[in-house]
This record gives sequence, C-alpha cells and structure tokens, in this order.
Amino acid sequence: MTEDSKDIIQQELNKAINFLGQNKFSDAESICNAINKEKDNSDAYHILSSIKLYKQEFHESINLVKKSIKINNKNPGYHVTLGCAYSASKDYENSILAFKVAITLNNKVAQVHFYLGESYRKLKNYSEALSSFYKTIELSPDHVGAYMLLGLVYQEKKQFDLSIQSFNKCIEIMPDYAEAHLNIGLCYLLIGDYKNGWREYEWRKKLLDSPGDKLKKEWTGQSLENKSLLILHEGDGNLIHFIRYAKELHKDNCKIILQCSDAAIEFMSKQKWINEVVPENNIPEHDYHVNIGSMMNVLQVDPNKILQEYPYLESEKKEEECIEPDKLNIGVVLETSRESNAHDEESVNSALMQNIFNETHNVISLDEYLTNEKLPKIYNKHFNYTNLSQLSSLISNLDVVVTVDHLVAHLAGALNIKTLLMLPCVPNWRWEITHRHTSPWYKSVTMYRQETPGDWESVTKKVKQQIEEN
Repeated sequence: MTEDSKDIIQQELNKAINFLGQNKFSDAESICNAINKEKDNSDAYHILSSIKLYKQEFHESINLVKKSIKINNKNPGYHVTLGCAYSASKDYENSILAFKVAITLNNKVAQVHFYLGESYRKLKNYSEALSSFYKTIELSPDHVGAYMLLGLVYQEKKQFDLSIQSFNKCIEIMPDYAEAHLNIGLCYLLIGDYKNGWREYEWRKKLLDSPGDKLKKEWTGQSLENKSLLILHEGDGNLIHFIRYAKELHKDNCKIILQCSDAAIEFMSKQKWINEVVPENNIPEHDYHVNIGSMMNVLQVDPNKILQEYPYLESEKKEEECIEPDKLNIGVVLETSRESNAHDEESVNSALMQNIFNETHNVISLDEYLTNEKLPKIYNKHFNYTNLSQLSSLISNLDVVVTVDHLVAHLAGALNIKTLLMLPCVPNWRWEITHRHTSPWYKSVTMYRQETPGDWESVTKKVKQQIEEN
C-alpha cells in the first residue's frame, strides 16, 4: 500500500470518526464498510464495533472488535472496547480478561482501571474492585466515578463509615453531586439514622423530572388547617409506603390532593380520607405541594418511635376465583421489577422454592411479568392484574404473601396481611441493615435476609420453616 493510499484511508477514517461523534451512524458505517471491502482495516472494524455497542447490539460489537484485534492485537483501545462490550452484555469474566490485556499494553489510563473495577464489583469480587478503584484514583485523583463506586462497594460490604467517607469525597470534588448526597442519605437510612438520612434523601428531588412552574409554595411544616396540599407522585412503592402520614395531616381539616399512576388511581380513590385523586403530572389548584417522600423529612419520621394503625389502607375484598378456602392460600413474587437496577440480585430462582410448598398449599403467582404458559412448577395458578385495586383485593384474600418485590410487600403490609419478605444481603434502605426480623414499617411483615451475598438458599429454608409453622 502506497503512502498516498494510506493517507486517503486515514482521511476516510477521520471522516467516519467525526460522523460517529455526531451520531451519524449510517454515514460512518458506509465509510468503514467501503474501506473493509477493499482490505480489512482494524480501525474501520473498531468504529463499526463502537457503533454496535452504542446501539446495544453487543454480540455484533464483540465480533467486529475481535476482527480488529486479529489484525492488530497491540492496540489497547481495541481491548477496552471488547471489555466494554462484554461488560454491557453482563459477561464480566471476559470483560475482566479484555481490560487486563489493555492494561498490560498501557497501565497508565485511569479509565481502564475504573472499567476493570466495575466488572470486579459486578462479580462481587470486592477486594479486586477496591484495588482497581484505588489505582484509578492514583492515576486520576479527582475521578469522581471511582469514589462513587468505592462508596457502593463499601456499602455492599456493610462498611458504612467508609462508604459515607467515599461519597463525601465525591461531594468535595462536585459539591452539588446529587447522587452522592442521596447515597449518603441511603446509608444513613440503612443503619437507622433517620434524622441525617431524611436530610440527604431530599437530594433525590434533583434527580426527578421537574413538575413545571404551576406548583404553589412547597410545604415545609406550615399549618395546613383549612388548606389544600398536593402530594406529588414518586412511584407506587413510595405511594403505599408514605401515604400513611398524609392521613394524619387530613385531621387538620386539610384537603389532601394526591397524584397517582394510572395503576393506582382506582385503589387510592377508595381511601375515604383522600379528597381528590389526580393522574400523575396533573397539577390542580392547591395551597401547598410536597413530594410524597419529602413528608418524612418535614415530619422527621422515625418508624421506631411512631405507633401506626393497621391496616392504614382499605381494600375492597372481592371473591377471587383463584382462592381455595380449604387450603393455605399463598401469594408469591420471585422477581423484582424488570426495570429495577437490582432485578438480578433481588430475584430468586423458582427451583429454590420447590421444597417450600406442598399439596395443602394453593400457591398463586403474583409475578407481574409471568404468563400462564411460562408458569414454574411451584405455582398452582397465576393471578393477572393491571392495577393496584385488583392486586389489593387478591392480597386481602390471602393467608400469606412471600415476596422479593417491594411494592407487593408495601401493599400487603399496609393491608396488614402476613408477609414473608426475602431480602438480599444489603437490602433496600427501607428494610434497614439490622439483624432484626420485624419490619419497622409494618407489623405484619417478617424479613429474611441473605447471610452472605447471593445466598438465597438460607433464606428459602427459613421461609419454609415459617410456612410450616403457619
């Protein structure tokens, strides 16, 4: 290949890179395919791989960058892309191998050590993850992402002082880093420090979509006598969890106006003390507004010190066809929401549950995403529901609920139905990190925690014992 032809190819590659930066993928692809048609080019394949990675076509991305590496295995950037593609496809073992090769070729790039640490963290290899993040910080002292993941690793190791210290380092670098403030709040809430927890929990509002300029004054504790309070929606789980405190405000002749998701409107409209229920993002006339999660900070709620009435929500108890009166009716949820970041960690394989139930049990699936055709053997039936009104009616008919899903746990707890909540080693902040089994929020909810990360077997054994004693 002549020097002139090399220059022409490089010019074309530069054009493709520019198109890539502008998200003009078809233009970049056309150039790279034309180059490869004449002769396989490692950079052209790498650009194509990057496009596929951006489009979340991970298998194609991996195959393309492997072609780059076959031509030139000494380019660390190719191995980094390969590692990123493996990581995005959740193949963390291979992502680690790829990042290690990249580091062998050039160990001075902080971001590659960061990527390596991310993969180790996903595999819960915390010692190697910590080592990688500290190496990242050595090379780039203000790498806020490394401090953020250091904080999450220490949180997963239950070393909350070090976790908070790491998040505070993020804030030193970026004072208005809302996610770091929020994570500090979640650490405090996990260990039961509600005063500090609620304060930092307020930073989550920076991460929420703005409701617009139609809102009146924010409620921060002012008298609500003969006033109207608009409570802003923050998810159905938060709705069920926190709405109990609005019931107390209603006693001051306060008009309660509640935003709800479509799934919750019918159910919440049945609560007699709620004056008006409106769809999410709807902003009717009101005197004050408050995010539903912010009521906790305003009221300085400590669940350990407040005696709640149960049930605090009412449900219409309809006759359900799936209920068998002569058996123990058990509702079961083995998967968290598919949209949850914690879906994989908090979901339980149905095979582990097979020995829990017997012929005296009527086991009903409450898993939102299951279909009758894909029903695991442990279930007798699947209950299809589209809203909380339907779900609450069924739960009201159950003897026991077994769940990993927070929404179902909140709803069953609010209805005062016996609930066995299966939790990972470090749970969502709502369930604290203490060794106690009783929930601070619901008297009918018993919590069963993993003894070590990923250990669902010990949890299911305890659940089985509890059901046998029922």
